[in-house]
Amino acid sequence: MMAATFEPNDTDRNSDELRLRNWLWRPWYAKLWWSGVPVYWLGMLATLKLDALAEVYRSAAGGFLNVLFFPPIVAIVLSFGFLRHWLASLPAHDPDEMDDGGLWNSRRFGPSRMPRQFDPLDPASGPLWVGNTLNPMNPGYVNRAS
Repeated sequence: MMAATFEPNDTDRNSDELRLRNWLWRPWYAKLWWSGVPVYWLGMLATLKLDALAEVYRSAAGGFLNVLFFPPIVAIVLSFGFLRHWLASLPAHDPDEMDDGGLWNSRRFGPSRMPRQFDPLDPASGPLWVGNTLNPMNPGYVNRAS
C-alpha cells in the first residue's frame, strides 16, 4: 500500500512543458521579490504604532515601493517570461497559407452587400455612413448651411 503524500507526482510530466509556476516562483529573483511583498506590507501595518516608520511610507520613495510590492504587479511582471515562451511555442503563420484574392473580395462589400464606398452601414463609406454626423439621416445631424 502506498502512503498518501501531498507532494505532486511530476515524474510522468514532460520537463519541457510550459508551466506558469516555473516563472512565478522558481527563479531566485521571484522568490526574493515574493518574500519582500509581505515584509513591505507588514511594515506598512507597523506604521500604525511607529510614527518614524510612517514617514518612510508617506514619502515619494514609499509610493514607488507601494507599486513595486503590489502583488498583482509582481505577478504580471514575473509572468512576462511565461507569455513570451508561450507565444513562441504557438505555430508560426505561413504567408502562403492565406488566399489574398479571397480576402480582397470579402472586403469589397459592406454589411448590406453593397460596395463599401456606397454602403450606409459601413464606416468606410465616409459621410454616407449612417453614424456620421454629416449624414442627414443621423439624429445628431446639424444643418450648417442655414
